[in-house]
Amino acid sequence: MFSAANHSRVNHRTAFVSGAVVVLLTFVGSTSSAAAGGRWDVCREGCRYQQIGPALAAAGDGDTIRVGPGIYTGGLTITASVTLMGAGRHSTIIRGGGPVLTIGSFGAATQPTVALRGLTITGGTTRTSPVSIPLRGAAGVIAAGGGIEIPPGTDFGPEQNPRFGPGATVSITDSSIIGNRVAPTTTAPSRIAVCPTGPCPFASALGGGIDSWGTLAIDRTVVSHNRVGTSSGLSVLASDVEGGAIQHNAGDLTISNSSFEDNVASASSPNGRFADGGAIFAAGRSVTLNDDVFRSNKAILAAGLPDTVQMVAQAGALHLGEELSAATIVDTEFFNNTARMTNTAGKTYANSGAVHSNVTLTLARDIFSRNSVVSITLPGSPGTAAGDAGAGEVSGDISDTRFVGNSVTVRSASGDALAGGGGPLFSGTMTRSLIKDNRVIAASPFGRVEVDGAGLEAGDYELALKNTKVTGNIGIATGSSGSARGGGIFNAQATGGPPGGPLQLLGSYVTGNKVFGGPGVAASGGGVFSTHPVELADSVVVRNWPDQCVGC
Repeated sequence: MFSAANHSRVNHRTAFVSGAVVVLLTFVGSTSSAAAGGRWDVCREGCRYQQIGPALAAAGDGDTIRVGPGIYTGGLTITASVTLMGAGRHSTIIRGGGPVLTIGSFGAATQPTVALRGLTITGGTTRTSPVSIPLRGAAGVIAAGGGIEIPPGTDFGPEQNPRFGPGATVSITDSSIIGNRVAPTTTAPSRIAVCPTGPCPFASALGGGIDSWGTLAIDRTVVSHNRVGTSSGLSVLASDVEGGAIQHNAGDLTISNSSFEDNVASASSPNGRFADGGAIFAAGRSVTLNDDVFRSNKAILAAGLPDTVQMVAQAGALHLGEELSAATIVDTEFFNNTARMTNTAGKTYANSGAVHSNVTLTLARDIFSRNSVVSITLPGSPGTAAGDAGAGEVSGDISDTRFVGNSVTVRSASGDALAGGGGPLFSGTMTRSLIKDNRVIAASPFGRVEVDGAGLEAGDYELALKNTKVTGNIGIATGSSGSARGGGIFNAQATGGPPGGPLQLLGSYVTGNKVFGGPGVAASGGGVFSTHPVELADSVVVRNWPDQCVGC
């Protein structure tokens, strides 16, 4: 199958690689810091200022702007190192503009340090980005930052190869970023992708809630109902969409005690090619998530292009890019997130219902539940449908984590259907964890079908499960021919997928897993299917169907 690992090596950066422009990010510490300063009050009656804009213009570094209850006009720019403090997210609302807030100045050598507290940022409608002209020569080709835009700093290079410096340092606390939208207004010819009539039209929509080129910390904040691309209702021009809630391009991203719900990154015919990161697409330096919830976010691609064009929908909740030096997720729940792709003219590939990581992860005490991957070629399409990693591609060091009730559903109207990894697609070490009740379905009325790993699909290198239970996972393959392998664990070369590696089961249980094949489809390895060496120590592989282990 077209594996998540295989796509990871391609690792498009939507706004940049698709346009054949390489952006080099330069990271230096912010030269601006907030010192103790004055206070400016904004309220509907009885204050010197009735709107926030004039107070921002008067304030200097280190000042605090206190904003009372009410609805205030957005479209504001913050260039000083200030604290903007509302009366609470339900009381102080900043609405409108495109973006609602811009923090820092595009191309500035010195950027501010800004704290936002007790605010709701909503109703932003953004149709372009500060980087659209230097990267693509026109406004509106790249659109980013519906609620908050943190633009990049100094441009150190020529237009043909710009190198952006860091943006502002921003903290957001006890706030809401809700109901903001982003979509482009025009397209430009892609410098890489070729469609049947010539260069594919390129346009991107990024960061429905926040577009960040700086250092960003979020605490006790709700980021929900933000939209990029087709789902914004603004246009269907976007070929590439990323980060329904947040697009993070540089610096460190730290999120704690926060929730991300019902954010959507979607692209559609005629131009749609990539939908990535229903909630967050994160590059930059490092990502740390602690005690967060990601619920019902979506990356959706409804394509109408042939097989010759690269396309994918991935990371229903979170994509961690290969530029990152470190990524840690602890005490965080991913529930009911979806990566979905359909196509009327060619192949489909969707992967990573919750998290897609191009870097080695540290996960601890996390829950991945009821996340899904859906990949369907529609009537009229002769292409192959492929999908994997219902919970996500999350290789690294995992402990005390549950992967329960995730799914991969792949259907092809007339071609092959290839599906795998109902739970995680994983390599590394997993300790004291649970992989339970995940499902994989592959179906085609005429083509070959393949199900690989209803519970877990192994990735690119060795895999060790320690004191971990793999149970109740089910794979079903129905088609004219094919295979169903590895009800619990699949550790072999899938079609076009990762090769797997040596497998260790240490103090672990693989029980009650099943694979089923329709007429003409061979089912094997109900518990484990492996073509690599398997080490069993104090482990049990029992009550699987149709057999216990192929390759043990």
